[in-house]
Amino acid sequence: CGQTMSVVPPGADELVMGKKEARLKTPEWKADLWGACSSQCGAGTQTRKVICSAGDEAFCAETKPASAKACEDVVHCQYQVGLWSTCSNKCGKGVKTRSVECNGKQCLGDKPETEEECVGHAATCEECAVTLYGGKKFSGWSMMFEPGNYTAPELEYRGVKCDDISSLEIVGDFCKLEAFEFGDFNQEHPGWRAAFLSGKYDSAAFAPQGAKNDDISSFKLMRLPQTSEDEAKAPGARQPQLSDYVPKQLQMPPSSP
Repeated sequence: CGQTMSVVPPGADELVMGKKEARLKTPEWKADLWGACSSQCGAGTQTRKVICSAGDEAFCAETKPASAKACEDVVHCQYQVGLWSTCSNKCGKGVKTRSVECNGKQCLGDKPETEEECVGHAATCEECAVTLYGGKKFSGWSMMFEPGNYTAPELEYRGVKCDDISSLEIVGDFCKLEAFEFGDFNQEHPGWRAAFLSGKYDSAAFAPQGAKNDDISSFKLMRLPQTSEDEAKAPGARQPQLSDYVPKQLQMPPSSP
């Protein structure tokens, strides 16, 4: 009488015995499988769960296996492709380029092309016109002409003073002006003959083109032939240069280095 008896909770004995048995066995490390790489493109880290079979890591005598390691994945590495540049030749066959970079150390698949042939079609490829200026350079009286042959009487009728031409401007990448000193294209009297291509020329720039003075009595303005797109793409095709249409005796000598 008066004595209190303690009651052991159900399963307590089994729990105690289980811990004892676990400690009586040689404790060992239990490691899960490695997880996925933290990066899908480039360097990352893989982790896993590592526990001691005895519960407390102090009971596992061996060195604990690594729970993290470096990894590298390229599954989602992709090429970053830039926009195509303009064609290197605005009139005819040329080359266009773009940047292509891998966003990781290695990208799967074939690398996209960084260079491609092209054919330029700028607006100035088809244009052809010349504007003559008198008095002040590029700002005095002016008269514009389209392709054609213009004789001395016609220029006079249009109000052009042949001895007052101070400058001229040719618009068109395949446009050529042939100027003559006397009458109608030097037919009655021999004189100088000058050739001008696209660009702006003041009186000081006339001489290199073959004009000995600014007395332009007549001229011919013409469109130069262009290489067709099919011809430009043909193997070994050469794109004509504007210098091909200037008489050799009028071409500027190459500048010395």
